[in-house]
Amino acid sequence: MSSKKKMRVAVIGCGMIYEEHMEAYACLSDSVEVVAAVDIKPDRLDVMERDWKIPRSRLYTDWKKMLAEVKPDGVDICLPNYLHCPAAVDAFAAGCHVMVEKPMALNVAECEVMMKAAQKAGKILGVGFQLEHSPSTNVIINAREDGFFGRMQLVEGRLLRRCGTPNWGIYYSRELGGGPIMDIAVHLIDMVTYTIGRPKVTRISAGFFEGKGKKKFDAVCEFPDWNYKEYDVEDLAAAQIYFDNGIIFQLETSYFFNMKENVVYEFKLTGEDGGLYWRNNQIPEFYCNRYGAMMDMTPAWLPPIGRPVQFKNKLDNWVKAVQDGTPLLVTAQDALYVQGILDGIRESATTKKEVIF
Repeated sequence: MSSKKKMRVAVIGCGMIYEEHMEAYACLSDSVEVVAAVDIKPDRLDVMERDWKIPRSRLYTDWKKMLAEVKPDGVDICLPNYLHCPAAVDAFAAGCHVMVEKPMALNVAECEVMMKAAQKAGKILGVGFQLEHSPSTNVIINAREDGFFGRMQLVEGRLLRRCGTPNWGIYYSRELGGGPIMDIAVHLIDMVTYTIGRPKVTRISAGFFEGKGKKKFDAVCEFPDWNYKEYDVEDLAAAQIYFDNGIIFQLETSYFFNMKENVVYEFKLTGEDGGLYWRNNQIPEFYCNRYGAMMDMTPAWLPPIGRPVQFKNKLDNWVKAVQDGTPLLVTAQDALYVQGILDGIRESATTKKEVIF
C-alpha cells in the first residue's frame, strides 16, 4: 500500500460512460478515492450509493453545491458535451484539477475558455481520449519514429454503424453536441492525427447527409426508438482533410450505413515505405517490402489493448500528472487541435464550402 496521500476525486455525471471510469478508479484505489458524485437523476445517484458505496451525504444533484461542500482535489466530468465547459470552469474556480470526457467541448471557443480557466487556477486539464493509452498504439508510434512508413501519404478512416443512433442522451441534437462527427468520429480523428504526428491542417472539405434519422425506424436493431421527432444531426458525414506535410485524410462516419457489418471502426495508412491497417481493439497489421518480397507483419504478443486498459491508463496518467507532475499523454492543446478539425468539418458541411485554415 502506498503511503502517498490519495487524490480525492468527484465524478460529475453518472450516465453511460461513468461506469468505465469507476471501474478504472477501482483499479487505482491506492492513489485515488472517489469521494462524491453528481447527477440530476436520483436513480443514477442510487446506483452510485448501491454499487460504488458513495455515502448518501456525498451524492448531489448540483455540482456547485458539491464543489463548495466536498472540496475535492479533482473532478471527472462525464456529462453531455454541452455541459463540459461550464462544469470545468466552475471546477477550476473551486480549485480543482479536471478530467473531461471527449470531445473537450462544443467548439474551439469553449475549449479556449476552459484552457484559460485551468491556467488561471494553476490546475491540470486532462481530456478523455483513450486510444493513445493502448499498448498497440505504442507499437504504431514506435514504427513511425523508426521511419517505417517513410513519407506518409494517405489515410482512409471509417467509423460506421449500420443502424446505430443512440436512443439515450443528447446524441440526436446538434446544439447539445450530438451526431456521429462529435460522438464517434472524434475518436478516429484523434487516433489518426496522433499516429501521423498532429501535422498542421491546411484545408477541409466535408459534406453531410441528413433525413433518415428524422423518421421512425421500422427495422429491428440494437438501438431502436431514438428521438426522431427532434433529431437534427447528420446521418452520415464524409470529409477530406489536408495537412501541410502533404498527407490527406479521408474520413467517413455514420449512424446509418447500409453494409454487412454492424460496426466498422478502422483506418488504413500508406506511406512510401510502409503501411498500416488499424481496427479498434485489434492487433495492428503492418505492410512493407523486405528481402525481395512483400511482407505482412503483426506483433506476436501484446498486453491487453481493450477499453478497460485504456480507461485505467488514461485516468492513471491524469492522476500521476496531478500527484507527481508527470506529463499528460493527451494534452488540452491536443484536444484543441482535434476540436479545430471537428469545427472545420461542420463548417464546411454546413456552408458547402471548403474551409481554409
